[in-house]
Amino acid sequence: MALSRSIKHANRYRKIAATLARHGFGYILQEVGLFHILSLPKRLTSSPNEFHSQSIATRIRLVIEDLGPTFIKLGQLISTRRDIFPPSVIEELEKLQDEVPPFPFQQAKKLIENDMHDELGKIFSYISEEPIAAASIGQVHQGRLLDGREVAVKVLRPHIKEILEKDIEILRDLARLMSQRFQWARYYRLQDIIEEYGEALRDEIDYYVEARNMEKMKKHMEAFPHLIIPEVYEDYSSRRVLTMEFITGSKLAVVEGKKSGYNKKLLGRTLADTFLHQVLVDGFFHSDPHPGNIIFIDSETAALVDFGQIGRLNKSMRKQFINYIIAMTRKKPKEVAEAIYEMADFPEDIDEDQFSEDVEYLLLKYYDKPFNEVRIGEAINDIFSTAHRYDISIYKEYTMLAKAIITLESVVEELDPELSIIDVAEPYGKKLIREKLNPKNQLDEWIEEGKKQKEYFLDIPRELRDALEKLNNSHVGVEIKIPKIDIFLNKLDRISNRLSFSIILLAFSIIMVGLIVGSTFGDNSSPLVQLPVIEISFLISFVMFVWLLYAIFKSGRF
Repeated sequence: MALSRSIKHANRYRKIAATLARHGFGYILQEVGLFHILSLPKRLTSSPNEFHSQSIATRIRLVIEDLGPTFIKLGQLISTRRDIFPPSVIEELEKLQDEVPPFPFQQAKKLIENDMHDELGKIFSYISEEPIAAASIGQVHQGRLLDGREVAVKVLRPHIKEILEKDIEILRDLARLMSQRFQWARYYRLQDIIEEYGEALRDEIDYYVEARNMEKMKKHMEAFPHLIIPEVYEDYSSRRVLTMEFITGSKLAVVEGKKSGYNKKLLGRTLADTFLHQVLVDGFFHSDPHPGNIIFIDSETAALVDFGQIGRLNKSMRKQFINYIIAMTRKKPKEVAEAIYEMADFPEDIDEDQFSEDVEYLLLKYYDKPFNEVRIGEAINDIFSTAHRYDISIYKEYTMLAKAIITLESVVEELDPELSIIDVAEPYGKKLIREKLNPKNQLDEWIEEGKKQKEYFLDIPRELRDALEKLNNSHVGVEIKIPKIDIFLNKLDRISNRLSFSIILLAFSIIMVGLIVGSTFGDNSSPLVQLPVIEISFLISFVMFVWLLYAIFKSGRF
């Protein structure tokens, strides 16, 4: 089996191989056969025991730092996967600093002029030659437009797209080889990780994507006067240049001082409130709200910057996440487990009872304290990590959200140690529950679910026919197995019961309105009117109503 593009990228492969060997991972190269393919010298082979003075996690971080921009950004993204990787590795990956020497101003000038189709002096009245920030993907210069507006100009690092694409190709090959040879590579799903985050990296080197993210977030946050999103100047932006409003202010280290003069309680509440609105209402949230991406403009106003990483949750995902949080706050292990199943892919042979018991064991440490005193991000990740041990693959949107919550909680805690994310989330939770219980919304939801299952039903006869044809043409017995059929039937049961509930409720309401209207405007001389028909009818209807509800809820499939 040959490596794709191995000759084309041989020099980069050798650089990666030498770096791995220098930090004690040469034995991996030998196991996957890279020594033979790349004609590497045997001296690169090393035993992990030779590097016992440093932990494996530390050496992984050093390898990533040595290999440059692509690996650093990938490491930062992977640090969100607390559900998969050990705490020691996550801790080291979080130390990765995305700070590199700036590239020459002449290169930035040439790139801006090329993309704007004009000379620099005809675009800006001033632009700093020294960048105010430099990272692996690009750097930022302060400038002023000809009309006097102060701007920040992000310029993409030259040739970064080519470097990133080459490294992603190599990483894809290495992940495939390692997954074939090492059980730990399969356990940590290296191939899936590379594919998943490779796309995220491509978005980060397209400033059009970041510009759209900023514009959308600015629109969503219009109702929050204490949070500012910088304005994008589209006429001065491209895929490689992003020109935006320049924000001045202080960092968290200044604000958290005892005599800073900032309204820290208001700022903490603003950050928590706006973040939860992004997650639970808009389904579009800043996924990296660390202190470096928050600027405190004045004593009561903050700004968010850097929208290269954005998380997204559709309506169904938002509902599933709030169900998960409600189950956790109610400390119901089975409900937590059921919520997890809706947020992940899981094996058919999972031991549901054992998983629920493990969840209950985790929740024990929260039982002796009010849940609003618990750091919700850590509680979420504890359960996500347990899920991984059962080969449950949590969707990346939720792991990204969990990482963002942990990051935000640490910032909010510095501003207002008494503020609980759970307390701030309560109004949003109540609103979502009211929407969930609205009969019209439930009916719409079930109709939509029915449409989704329609194709599944239509496929069953075809699959049965194909199976029977094979059976007819063979003397070997065939076992027909429809994956996850029990789960599907259980969901169908719930849909039908909920639909029955809505119909019963509607019928009960119509009967009562009819009886009241009839008694009010009917013929009072009628013998029936003289009898307590309304009371009797109400009693009979109410008893039937309660009995049917009891039957539905008792089934446990509502």
